[in-house]
Amino acid sequence: MSDPAPLFTDTYDLTAWLLGGLHEHPSALARVLCGLALELLDAVTDALGQRDDLAALGEADELLARLRLRLPLAGSIELLDERRMLHALERADGVGRQLGALLRHRSR
Repeated sequence: MSDPAPLFTDTYDLTAWLLGGLHEHPSALARVLCGLALELLDAVTDALGQRDDLAALGEADELLARLRLRLPLAGSIELLDERRMLHALERADGVGRQLGALLRHRSR
C-alpha cells in the first residue's frame, strides 16, 4: 500500500455524510452513529500518523466493525431509509477494505 491518504479521505467523507444526515436527529442511535464515525476518523488519523503502531489500526478496525453493525439497525428502525443505509454500508465497506490492506501491509 503506497498511499494511505485515500483511507483518510474516505473515512472523512463517510463521517461527514453521516453527520450531515443525522447530527440533528434526536434518537440515541443517531448520536451513537455520529459518535462512532467521529471516533473512527480520529482512530484512522492516529493510525496513519503512527507507522509502527498496529494497536491504532486495530482500534480503527474495531470502531468500523461497531459502526457496520449499527448501520443495518438504523435501517431497520427507519432512521435511515434503505437507499441511505446501503450507501453508508458501501462507504464503510470501502473504508474496511483499505483498512484491512493497511493492516496486512503493516503487520509484515
